[in-house]
Amino acid sequence: MSARIPSRFAPFATVLLLAASASACRDEAFTEPSSSVAHQAHVGARETRGVLATIVEFAGRVLDTPLGEQPRITPSMRIESPSETGRVVANRPVTIRVRYANFDNQPALRTPNAGATLGSEPQVLTDGFVQGHIHGYLQRIDRGGAMPDVNATSFCVLERIVERHGYSGVAEGECPAVPAGEYRLSAEFQTNSHTAILKDGPRATPTADIIMVRVR
Repeated sequence: MSARIPSRFAPFATVLLLAASASACRDEAFTEPSSSVAHQAHVGARETRGVLATIVEFAGRVLDTPLGEQPRITPSMRIESPSETGRVVANRPVTIRVRYANFDNQPALRTPNAGATLGSEPQVLTDGFVQGHIHGYLQRIDRGGAMPDVNATSFCVLERIVERHGYSGVAEGECPAVPAGEYRLSAEFQTNSHTAILKDGPRATPTADIIMVRVR
């Protein structure tokens, strides 16, 4: 099955995901793409030990990393702050607060240097729940209706655990200041190596929340 690659995986072009079972596969860390390397990834499939897997040729190297195990239940979240009707002050850090459920939120376990380690580890579970962290993004919206830049205007990891009740809780983080304008503010669950998480099935709802905010 082929799918369009999410924007944070740029410069990937295509992803093929395959569920298979058999031999082991190796882990190699991503390298940062250089200006002399075409921003193109060639993706294929390889048999693994009962987990989803992908093979990616990235910047001249091959990364063969299992995507990991599917959770028993897909986590869910809701952005609590800011709100679509609330005030976001221009040129000041933006605090994003998210309430989540069915997720082992462990921001301290994320791999360092996200660009160099993106996708370098398979998704892992704790008691059947995905282990990882939460990203926050702000993307400026063009009034003319043009698609927003795929690169976030402002980005942060929601590192502070405000509440924790088993595998539910509240997390927040500070994203860098943005100028006045209209923005799409989003939050998304991530694996320890900064990739989108695997869901428990195709009918599970998206693993992110999005609101529109006006920064004044």
